[in-house]
Amino acid sequence: MKLALLLGGPLAGCGGPLEPDDTLEAQPQALAYPSGGSRTVVSRRVTYRNASGAYQAAAGFEPFRAAGASDDTLHNIRIAEVDAPAVREALVVMSAGQKISSSGHSSGVTGQSSNWDASCDGVSCPNITLDGRSLAMKLDALGWFPRGKTYLSVVNDSNFDHLDDSDSKQRVVNGFTGWIQAQVRPETRSIYLAGSSRGGCLVMRLAQALRANPALDAITIYVSSFDGVCRNSQGELGTFDSKINNPVRPWGTFYGAWATNLTAQFPRRDRLHIFHVVGGQEVAPATGIRAFSGYAGTSPPSTGTHLDWGWYKQTWVKWKHKEIGNPYTEPSSSEQAQVVAETIDAHLTWLDARVP
Repeated sequence: MKLALLLGGPLAGCGGPLEPDDTLEAQPQALAYPSGGSRTVVSRRVTYRNASGAYQAAAGFEPFRAAGASDDTLHNIRIAEVDAPAVREALVVMSAGQKISSSGHSSGVTGQSSNWDASCDGVSCPNITLDGRSLAMKLDALGWFPRGKTYLSVVNDSNFDHLDDSDSKQRVVNGFTGWIQAQVRPETRSIYLAGSSRGGCLVMRLAQALRANPALDAITIYVSSFDGVCRNSQGELGTFDSKINNPVRPWGTFYGAWATNLTAQFPRRDRLHIFHVVGGQEVAPATGIRAFSGYAGTSPPSTGTHLDWGWYKQTWVKWKHKEIGNPYTEPSSSEQAQVVAETIDAHLTWLDARVP
């Protein structure tokens, strides 16, 4: 395990028997990891219009178009290849959540600000600054996946929208899967996927597709989901209309998550490690849009507990959906350190224990 500074208190909840509901308020204390340096990147559209006005696949993103999604859909997918070395021992891909309005699209995972797309034109979005406090930049500075041997991309907009039909979503998933597989080299030994909200659902579905490919069996896949949101009315990621209540939800709230039997969703689990931090606040009132929760046994419980199945770990937190997605802009200043500890740094603590 790599070394880091202790925020305070013992590290708890990482294994052993499940805690009873009345002890879940005491969340595990994460390790404090230093910020990285901010970086300025260019985010490219997957398809763009050429001089003749016809759509064309951007260089390196051809697998998206080959998967059959519409050019209009692909035009709104924007990806920044932060580092693309020739030698690729590891692939790291992180996705922000869905942009619902003109604001609130900042991401503690990718490091983008709420107005990251202000400079976008029909081909790319230049001069996007990635916050050094983000998961992407902290991990970049830590060097667990060493720079110069790691392909690092951030998906500023996946256009993997919650209300799209199942077929459109599958085509987008297929495009991302093909693109990631195209980055694999003979020396590639690990893939790390991370995402929040709809990005959390996307990376879970990408992990499904990648782990199902026997050609990648020698590659270890790590997945970080931050209050990942899948559409239960479509059975996305196996979710269905059974809500598991958040055991540490604030008084008077109805935080909870749609149940899914993740063991059935991931029949091939060798070299697979997933960590999901879930709050379960309804993303918009009276919409039913909320995160997913795994469960053990034949049927989901009415109230959840922390889970650790070896390959899958899940921790409940009391924070709002946006606070989980970006603990640097959404919580009050008095709570920010705790939210960071239980989200961004908790994922780094988990990864720290698993990356060789």
